[in-house]
Amino acid sequence: MERTGKYTVVKACNDHGAITLREYPRNGTLYVVEYDDPDVEAELSSLDAGSVVELDLRRAGRRGNAWCAESARAVDSA
Repeated sequence: MERTGKYTVVKACNDHGAITLREYPRNGTLYVVEYDDPDVEAELSSLDAGSVVELDLRRAGRRGNAWCAESARAVDSA
């Protein structure tokens, strides 16, 4: 399963490399736990809670609500 959309950072990247996101502007929560390359991980790791980002995601294995970020583009939420 793949999806593309805008997401709001709920919890910034933790020590394990996971980030908690909320669908923008809806309220579904999801977790990015894998990254396709270090640049995508660096982009997401630099974001603070409240930031909006556009992502291309794919399901991370068979885990419930865990996703792999294929690409990330920061969005100006102002």
